[in-house]
Amino acid sequence: MTELKQIIFIPLLSLFPCVLWLWYFSSRSLYKRPAVRVLGVTFLLGALATIPALFFNLIGQDIFHSLFGSTQSSHILVLLFIVGPVEELIKLLVVYFYAYRMQEFDEPLDGVIYSATAALGFASVENIVYLAQNDPMLVLLRGPLSNPGHALFSAIWGLSLSRAKAAPNLVRKRFPIIASGWLAASVLHSLFDILLVASSRWSIVFFAVLVGAMIGLFFWVRSRIRFHSETSPHREGTLLMPLRRYCQECGAKGTSGTRCANCGAFIPEPEELELCPVCSDPQRPGAKFCSHCGANIKLPARENLDTRPHFVSVTPEGQERIAYILNAEVISIGRTLNNGFVIEHPSVSKRHARIVIEDNVYALHDLGSSNGTFVNGKRIKETKLEDGCEVRFGRAHFVYRSHRTEAEKTA
Repeated sequence: MTELKQIIFIPLLSLFPCVLWLWYFSSRSLYKRPAVRVLGVTFLLGALATIPALFFNLIGQDIFHSLFGSTQSSHILVLLFIVGPVEELIKLLVVYFYAYRMQEFDEPLDGVIYSATAALGFASVENIVYLAQNDPMLVLLRGPLSNPGHALFSAIWGLSLSRAKAAPNLVRKRFPIIASGWLAASVLHSLFDILLVASSRWSIVFFAVLVGAMIGLFFWVRSRIRFHSETSPHREGTLLMPLRRYCQECGAKGTSGTRCANCGAFIPEPEELELCPVCSDPQRPGAKFCSHCGANIKLPARENLDTRPHFVSVTPEGQERIAYILNAEVISIGRTLNNGFVIEHPSVSKRHARIVIEDNVYALHDLGSSNGTFVNGKRIKETKLEDGCEVRFGRAHFVYRSHRTEAEKTA
């Protein structure tokens, strides 16, 4: 009977704090409900991740013990260079190969939610093993300290996954973002384990430092949760951006579709918009230089940045940077992270436009966006993209580079 109680009681006791923390993190999403199915599978995969983590931890421990002996110093080295990095990497891979690729991962806050979910699944198995070998009442210590510790460390690389998903789809752009998040989480995880060992063996001062650091990390993660909740693409509709245009009667700047504040003349919706390629400020007809930033309105073609068709953005200094590589037959464009080309701008709709290949040429289709899609200043429903054309999604401005060969251009 005692063994039966152990079999039932310890797993339930181990899961209880993890479920409470899972509820806390998943309930931070105020404007959409996290997918229960994705949460459940991510939690389960996080629990299963303890198996390879244990395998690699034991191998690393054997290596360090063979090099330095079974000493306190070698134990600290194992915590610093093996346990923290290995456990955070395996949890990251769980999220990267499952939740990160799901359509439900569509806003920055999801990086925190799904990373914490995998971490808490991992922590639940750790609890079962630890409590089975020690006093089950130690859950009162692990519940408010070790369990959220796993979730908070993983939230760091979870936020990196969200940033990477919104970055240009180039390995050299996304990999450093994810790697830096994993490295930061690994260092904090290792330091946590080292302070925990130090506090149990030497002084309560180390324990106080540990608790203070965890509280500080909790409030930092909570501040990021609040920020991403308040700026969630699901919070409101797309921010409507009125079209600024000069009055054709007196030349004063106004808003299209309204009357001029200076002379009262009606400012019509323009068929063509002349926008500065650097600052996107509307220009007078025939202007050669931007009246706002002084840039040349017709920037000369720059050196190719990539051999594949792509969009480039233009910095305020006039430098071109790759924004997205066109690497699929169908590419969705919008503000949520489950689009192919993610544009984090309030004037961009959640599902703003789509690019498809038609007759070996990329064609751009607007999906009924609030602020429209423009090619060379003209609002479009659908059109074929040509090399060097200026494309604007709401107020987000890009240039399309097709990189045709000289023979193709003259054909």
